[in-house]
Amino acid sequence: MSLGLRESRRARKQRFRRAVVKWLFVVALIGAAGYYAYETGSVLAQRKVTSLEKEVSELQAKVDGLQAKATELEGALGDSRRTSAEWRSRYQREVPTGQAKELFDLLQGKIAAGVAADRLAFVVKSAENPRDCEEEPVTKRFIAQTPLYQGANDSVGFHNNTITVTAVGESAKDPEGNPFAWVDTALPLKIRFTTIGGKSEEIEGKLPMHHSVIAGEWEYRLTLVAGGQGFVRVSTTRCKYP
Repeated sequence: MSLGLRESRRARKQRFRRAVVKWLFVVALIGAAGYYAYETGSVLAQRKVTSLEKEVSELQAKVDGLQAKATELEGALGDSRRTSAEWRSRYQREVPTGQAKELFDLLQGKIAAGVAADRLAFVVKSAENPRDCEEEPVTKRFIAQTPLYQGANDSVGFHNNTITVTAVGESAKDPEGNPFAWVDTALPLKIRFTTIGGKSEEIEGKLPMHHSVIAGEWEYRLTLVAGGQGFVRVSTTRCKYP
């Protein structure tokens, strides 16, 4: 009786152990399968991420290329617009219209008929509207200033000093090179024209010289020539302006 109980208990323990071992084995299999599935999924996910990153990189490169191309096309479009505007402006400036075109066609016809171009240019330059000018010019003279002379009579005024004229030049010299007080009118002079209010303008050159000054509603046409030792003579004609 006692022997039978012991064997029965031993058999139950063995069955229990076998059941535990089977259960542990099953758990191990499930764990191994889960780990394998996890590792396989990780590898596949990593491959997918790598593929997506590569695709994103390629797309970004294409986007950068398209942006660069768009910038280049925008610059070319801007250049084309500027060139077009320049040509339009040049066309408007250089292609005659209206009366200017009529004159251009007339000149073209004269040249085609054999009239010399320089003759036509002379006629055009000589043409001007009639001017309302005073009949007689006013002539005065003054002493040009030099490094050795800044004294009296070194300016002259016209029409109640509406315009004042002065001149500065180099001193004349004797054969030994010694300077005189008076100006050498054969050398260039600086001529200054000053109008009421203090506005002035200056020209430089050799006599004779011609110049026009506008003051108010008048144009003063001045001619300057040498007027004797140290003197400059000025003739002025006053005309309505414009």
